[in-house]
Amino acid sequence: MKKGIDFPVIIGTRGSELALWQANFTKSVLEKSGFWVELKIIKTKGDTTQQWNLSFDKMEGKGFFTKELEDALLANEIDLAVHSCKDLPTEFPKGLTIAAYSKRANPFDILLIRKESVDETKQLKLKENAVVGTSSARRKAQLMAFRPDIQLQDLRGNVPTRVKKLTEENYDAIVLASAGLERLNIDLSAFEKVALKAPMFIPAPAQGVLAFQIREEDAELKNICELLNDESSSEIAAIERQLLHDFEGGCQMPLGVFAEKTGNKIDIWISQASAWNTFPKRLHVEINEPAADFNSAAIVKQLRNATPTSVFISSALDENEYIIRALKAHNYSVNYETFIEFKQVDFNLPQAVNWLFFSSKNGVKYFFNTTIQQFSNSSIKLAAINQGTAQAIYELGLPVDFIGQGSDLQKIATDFDEVATGKIIFPQAKKSMQSIQKNLINNTDIESLIVYENQPLQNIEKQEAEILIFTSPMSVEAYFSKFKLDENQRVISIGKTTSKKLQDFSVNNVKTAFEPSYWSVLDEVF
Repeated sequence: MKKGIDFPVIIGTRGSELALWQANFTKSVLEKSGFWVELKIIKTKGDTTQQWNLSFDKMEGKGFFTKELEDALLANEIDLAVHSCKDLPTEFPKGLTIAAYSKRANPFDILLIRKESVDETKQLKLKENAVVGTSSARRKAQLMAFRPDIQLQDLRGNVPTRVKKLTEENYDAIVLASAGLERLNIDLSAFEKVALKAPMFIPAPAQGVLAFQIREEDAELKNICELLNDESSSEIAAIERQLLHDFEGGCQMPLGVFAEKTGNKIDIWISQASAWNTFPKRLHVEINEPAADFNSAAIVKQLRNATPTSVFISSALDENEYIIRALKAHNYSVNYETFIEFKQVDFNLPQAVNWLFFSSKNGVKYFFNTTIQQFSNSSIKLAAINQGTAQAIYELGLPVDFIGQGSDLQKIATDFDEVATGKIIFPQAKKSMQSIQKNLINNTDIESLIVYENQPLQNIEKQEAEILIFTSPMSVEAYFSKFKLDENQRVISIGKTTSKKLQDFSVNNVKTAFEPSYWSVLDEVF
C-alpha cells in the first residue's frame, strides 16, 4: 500500500490562520501531483502561552510552537509537520529530520505605522517617542539602535490579532514578518508601511521559509517531499540555521542572520546583541561556493572576539550618528573630522523641472539652503542615491520618491531610469563623478547643477587610529597626498568610488562597505 495513494498523508498543523495557510499550501502542492492529503490540527504550548504574561523572546526558537507537532510525528499520529522555519529549534528529537525547505517568501520584517504617528523627517518615519509593539528581543535591539527614543511594548497573539491591536490599542506602530502578512493577504491600507530590509535590519534566521519535518526512517515520504523542496532556500536556510546553532540561539539572544546568494557568491549579515536593550554588534561576511565549506564556528568566533580599538572617520559627524553610538557602546575610541572644505555656490534652478536627483547629503544641504521655501507645494519629485541621502531630505520635511539600493551605481542608475520621466536636474559639487548621469539611457533631458564647491583641506593631521574609515574620494586624496598608512592600521571605505581612489594611492587590502551607509561600514569594523 502506498502513502498518499491508498491512504492519506496526514499533515500536522497548528490552528492559527497562518499555520493553516502553510498547511493548506503544502496540501495543495501535493494534491496537484495526485496525492491524497489530510490535515490534523494540533494545539501547541506556544498557542496557549501567548495568553500569558510571557515575552515572545522567551518562547521563540525553544520549541514552544513545535514540540507537540514533533511528539505527534514520533507517535505516528501525523506523517508531516509544517513549521515556520524561524520557530524551529536547531536540534530535533531523535528520529526526526527536515525533508525539505520551501521557496523563501519575503524574508524581511515590516513596520506598520498608524497614519497619525508618521513623521517623514525621522528615521523609519516614526514620530518622536513612538510606542512600538513587538515581543522579539532581536527586533527590540535593532529598533533601539536606530531609534533610541522609541518606547517598546510587548505584543502577543497571532498575526491578525496583532494587526487589530495596532488599530484598537495604544500602539503607534508594530513590527511583523512580511511573509505572514503577505500569505494571509491582510488589508494594510490603513497604515504606513516601512520595509525593514537587510543590510540595515537583519531578520531572524530562515525567516520566510517553511520547513517540512518527517520521521527519519520514512523513505517513502522523503521522496514525496522532494516536490516541496527548493534547493536555493535549502542552501541558504542551512547556512543561517548553522549560525543560529553556533551562536547558541536557542537561549534567545537577540540574533539576526540573513544570507543572500548572487551567482557563486553568498553574502551573510549578522546582528547580535547581548540583551534586547544593548547595541548589537554587526558583521558582514562574503563566502564563495560550495557553501557547505563555510566555517560557521569561525564567523561566530570572529564576532564574539571583536575587541575594542581606536577608529577615525573622515567626516563631520555628531554624537547621535548611528555609527558613533554603536562604536562607543562597544567601548571603541572614536575620532572624526572632515578633510574637505565646502563652499556654497550661487545658482538658478531651471524651469519645468520634473525630478531632482541628489547624490550626497551635501548636495541636499547646499541646494536647499536657498530653495527650501520653493518646495512647500512643489510638484518636483525628489530622488536620493541611498538611504543616508534620503534621510537628509526627510529631515527637511520633504518626501522622497526614489531611493537607490545597494552600492552598484550602474544598477541604481538603471532603476532610476525606469521610473523617471521629463527633465532631471542633478544638484552636485563642482568636482563630481557624475556616475548616475553617465549610466542613464532612457532619460536624456538631464542637467548638472553646481550648488557647492569642495576641495581638500591643507592643514590636516596624521591619524594614529588602528582603523581609518574614509567616506569620499576627496577625503582619500586629502589624506594620502600627505601621509602613508602605518603597518598596524587597516582601512575601511564607504563605497566603490572611494575604494578606487584608495587604490590610486597604493592603499590596498581595503574593506569596502556592502552599501554606502554607516551600518554597512560598521559591519566591516567588527
